[in-house]
Formats: sequence, C-alpha cells, structure tokens
Amino acid sequence: MNCENFFCIYQSNGKCTVDNISINSLGMCTECIFPDIDKEILNKAKQELLKKYESTNNN
Repeated sequence: MNCENFFCIYQSNGKCTVDNISINSLGMCTECIFPDIDKEILNKAKQELLKKYESTNNN
C-alpha cells in the first residue's frame, strides 16, 4: 500500500511495510508509529525552519 507519511516507522520508499493495516474513520492508519525525537533536536529544527519561512515571506 502507498504511504506518504514519511515520519511513520513503517513507511519506506513511499510504501507501507505492514502487511495488514486498519484505517480509522478519519482515513488514518491505526498502525502508524512515530519515532521519538529528542526535544532539543526538534526545537532546533523548528526554529531553523521558522527563520527560513519568515525570511522567505518578508522578501
């Protein structure tokens, strides 16, 4: 099955690696698992992206 959720641990090259999945009423896969990301790394990445988009919007 195709999968666009590249944050899920089961997604590989645009495909879901789980054989049988369940879809909830919102159309989301119930097997999806997100990896834990260190808060410092996540906050740094967010700040860098925020700066990038703020500078893009100001031009």
